[in-house]
Amino acid sequence: MGNYRGSTDDGKGSPNPEALQYLQENWGSDEISAVLRCEHVEITTTATGGNTTTNIPVGAELVDIVVYSNATSGSGTVTASVGGGGAAISDAIGMETVDARTVAGTIDRNYKKVTSAGITLTTNSNSDVGDVYLFYKM
Repeated sequence: MGNYRGSTDDGKGSPNPEALQYLQENWGSDEISAVLRCEHVEITTTATGGNTTTNIPVGAELVDIVVYSNATSGSGTVTASVGGGGAAISDAIGMETVDARTVAGTIDRNYKKVTSAGITLTTNSNSDVGDVYLFYKM
């Protein structure tokens, strides 16, 4: 896609209709389903209060979680779990130091497929803020 002229919309990073048409005409369904997708969730003190839901589609398989901390918080963490207070999908991912990048140490193989309950991100406290990137495939 990057070599296709006009693949993004004025540098904003979103595919334009011509690029999507090109992909549909030139890539098979197996190739498209193998492409990793990313859900970005910004956790802020005013917007979340500890729990945030994601928009990852049902049936997707969670592959990785990367967290960038936007503040220093001594015991800062975020955990991905099955929505509605379900089982933990990941370990507690550190958010202690501003500008630090932390990757999930574990993703539970029993819960990495997204169900109708979705995925909830839970922070240790309201002062734990950052950007969470959830990588998944369909």
